[in-house]
Amino acid sequence: MTRFVTIILYIGLVFPRDQEFLYSTLIDTSFENNPFSWTDAVYKIDAQGLNIEYLISSRSKIEDVSENQSTILFTSGDSIMIYENGLIDTLNINGLSPRFIFNGDIIFFKNTSEFLFELHRYSFLENIDSVIADSFRTISSFPNTFPYYLSHDKQNLVYLETALSDTIKIKNIDVLSGSQIEILSFPPNRNLWSIYWAYDNFLYFSALDDNNIAQLFRINSSGIDEYATQLTFLENGFSMINSQDRYLNRIVGLENHCSCDIYYECANDLSTYNFESGQILKIGEIEECFMTTYHSWSLDYSKLAVGTMWAWGMPGPGFIKTFNFATADSAVIANWSSEANARFGYGMKFFWAGGQEDMSLSQSTSLPSKFILHQNFPNPFNPITTVRYELPEDSFVNVTIYDMLGNAVNNLVYTNQSSGYKSIQWNATNNQGQPLSTGVYLYSIEAGDFRQTKKMILLK
Repeated sequence: MTRFVTIILYIGLVFPRDQEFLYSTLIDTSFENNPFSWTDAVYKIDAQGLNIEYLISSRSKIEDVSENQSTILFTSGDSIMIYENGLIDTLNINGLSPRFIFNGDIIFFKNTSEFLFELHRYSFLENIDSVIADSFRTISSFPNTFPYYLSHDKQNLVYLETALSDTIKIKNIDVLSGSQIEILSFPPNRNLWSIYWAYDNFLYFSALDDNNIAQLFRINSSGIDEYATQLTFLENGFSMINSQDRYLNRIVGLENHCSCDIYYECANDLSTYNFESGQILKIGEIEECFMTTYHSWSLDYSKLAVGTMWAWGMPGPGFIKTFNFATADSAVIANWSSEANARFGYGMKFFWAGGQEDMSLSQSTSLPSKFILHQNFPNPFNPITTVRYELPEDSFVNVTIYDMLGNAVNNLVYTNQSSGYKSIQWNATNNQGQPLSTGVYLYSIEAGDFRQTKKMILLK
């Protein structure tokens, strides 16, 4: 990979170290732009929008930020690059919609033919771009985009697949093995959009109900639910807004109760839905005839940013609106006083950062910080499933499968292992290689002083 630095990249580093701010793609006003075509750049913005400074120069679009907020993943055209501490690494890889995954590697898609895609993974350790799975077909208005949604632990993703029968399927994919399970099928007239994979392992999404009103639904990510559960029954609906934030305990949606007229006198309510309590709380408004496209919370939920686009007549760019709930203030960034001032476009993203100490890329892609045993995937399974676990230090590891009577049926791992991210596959056989019957099994890990047990379901 090639590393280079430009002077302009250091301009955005004048913010106080502990101040919260946004990394965001905006329209670069140093170029000639119009509502249908513009040049992007990545900026650093304070919460009030008083300081908007270049971070990565023109023709760049932010895609993701590392867990410690030190590294920005961005694209320039179809080139995928990373930015850290004023330096840009050109990884010499090309693709669409890159994201960081649980071990610090990058996944992305490549368009192989019209509406067909391959899933790739780039390993920083090995400096290798490898194909995980191919022949993905998704619903999208554009042949060069692939919308997908990562799990909270960044080990799986879901996407919407188009089927030959004109049904839409939600599919769950393991980001390392490429194995898939189908979660739900539904007719395309339900208009499902914007999935959020929450820490409770449910997928939350908006879709049209029987009254043709957008409401919030959820379904288990394991595929064990036959139907999605409707969560909201609001007169004006609940249109969930896309977010890439992890571990949220609430999601933001728009209640559409007004229609635009020639005077643009219109405001729709922003509300949150709490995953734990089911409480719906109004938190603000989006003025005039704008469609909400993206949102992000600060770490302590004291600040919220919502991105918009103009959606009346001919669609066009909009603005970012920030809410400070500690001070009850709000601000509009890149004010839409005219089309020339609109700077936030469809497909753009932003991320809250600051308010904590920075770390380097080597730290962000280093060893796990604690022992973890993850839920097997797929689950239920037949007959192969993968068990993942994390070792923050070298350990003697024992991973064993038990039946519900407590009998050990297969010793998957019984050896010394070095620290790192580990996985082992089980093919539903015992220690003698004989296939086991349908049922619930337990899998347990012992590593140092760490002990944990989880359930898995073999379903033939």
